Amino acid sequence: MLTKNIFRTEIREVLLEQMVSGNIRPGDRISLPTLAKQLAVSVTPVREALTQLTETGIVTYIANRGFFATELTEKEAIDVYEVITLLECEAIRKTAFSAQHLAALEAINEKFRLAKQPVDRLKLDMDFHRKLTENCGNQYVLKIVEDIRVRIYIYEHAFMSSEPVEDSANMHQRIIEGLRSSDLDLAVGELTANWQISIKHILLFYHSKAT
Repeated sequence: MLTKNIFRTEIREVLLEQMVSGNIRPGDRISLPTLAKQLAVSVTPVREALTQLTETGIVTYIANRGFFATELTEKEAIDVYEVITLLECEAIRKTAFSAQHLAALEAINEKFRLAKQPVDRLKLDMDFHRKLTENCGNQYVLKIVEDIRVRIYIYEHAFMSSEPVEDSANMHQRIIEGLRSSDLDLAVGELTANWQISIKHILLFYHSKAT
């Protein structure tokens, strides 16, 4: 029997897969029986997991109507990118980066630079940021960041799939160089700029729709 935390992660991964594939779009109602069938469980634990996932923002519950994939909005995009920038910058300030850790970051970034498929690039970009913060030592920060990162994943997939990776990969490398030389101002500056690329692109999309 899956524990609640593991099952919550399982549900999250299934939802992300469905969203990335386009089978579930922002605003779509989420079918509990369909998810239960995919996971070979009853509807009750699926409902419990979805209730927990409302905290991440990828799921919205509407009374008497059910669970829905949360809509994407300009206001939420600004909020989530601002929060993840602040938390990741604080996390790297509190992390001691070993040579092994920095080598792992470089390996992920090289795979990111060479990736051809948009979904692969997106996953590797998320892997880079996850690796960057994983040793900060504050489990509360890590949980909050991971929940926000799930929401970021949806925005990145929706708006950033066609963007070139070279600028982002170069920023990743400068983050690593800043950490290697203990120049935290450089690392934090490049990390902030890295997230600003995404939010700038998303805001341009929303503003173009408004005109």
